[in-house]
Amino acid sequence: MRGATVINGYLNTPKFREPAQMLAEAGSRKGIEIETIMNTDLSVPIGDADAFAKKLGDVDFILFWDKDYKLAKNLEVCGYPVLNCSECIRICDDKSLTHLALAEYGIPSIRTVMGPMSFGYPYGDWMVNAEKQIGFPMVVKDCQGSFGEQVRLVRDGAELQPLSEEGIPRLFQEYIECDGRDLRLEVVGERVVASVMRIAANGDFRANASNGGHMERYDPTEEEVQLALEAAAAVQADFAGVDILQTEKGPIVCEINSNAHMKNLFNATGINAADHIIEYVRQLIE
Repeated sequence: MRGATVINGYLNTPKFREPAQMLAEAGSRKGIEIETIMNTDLSVPIGDADAFAKKLGDVDFILFWDKDYKLAKNLEVCGYPVLNCSECIRICDDKSLTHLALAEYGIPSIRTVMGPMSFGYPYGDWMVNAEKQIGFPMVVKDCQGSFGEQVRLVRDGAELQPLSEEGIPRLFQEYIECDGRDLRLEVVGERVVASVMRIAANGDFRANASNGGHMERYDPTEEEVQLALEAAAAVQADFAGVDILQTEKGPIVCEINSNAHMKNLFNATGINAADHIIEYVRQLIE
């Protein structure tokens, strides 16, 4: 059996190559060769399976560790098994689509208002709607973004006003006080294989490890496990990192990551999610 992991050619740094390396090593332990390929090396005409075959060779599956969902779709059109599928990647890459998918399946998540499509024009006076429906403090997120870098805590109209002048697709969410903590549950197939509590650093409300936070191994409740499994299924994920907030009314979903980084999870738990992913893929393909 042979596979490939697709990563982004413009983010070819040790941080972004790390998951592909972990998957390659996990494959080797199972006797499966997994080659790392850049999305920039797979630019072929739409539907041209022969062109893909020349670049990929004989592969049984493709692990897609990028957000280039259009490329993932082209690979699917040409008959390649892609995990996660292009639709999962598309939904998870756009936080507004993620929350729409959760709402469609009745999965509890954060109260969210989507910014209107503005074709790049500033939101302007529309921002009053966000104030009325969400109130302060609120969390403002770019629809696309990773590692918490495009997430802001907005406390009043003065802080919100500058964001109205940028024509960037955004969503506006209720701020939920969680003492700078959230949960990351790693789902593979129909199992939660590892769980951590992420704890923010220096008073930051974002618990992302990339922002200085740290992780501790965590034993999730049955309710949290079921929520993570339902959330992954709602976005059609074969594997995903599901971020959960603990509230007075019970756990709710914050975000879903279709290509979550695994090294920090391994450091905190000793569990290598890549091994679980490769075993899942092996069974699925065979």
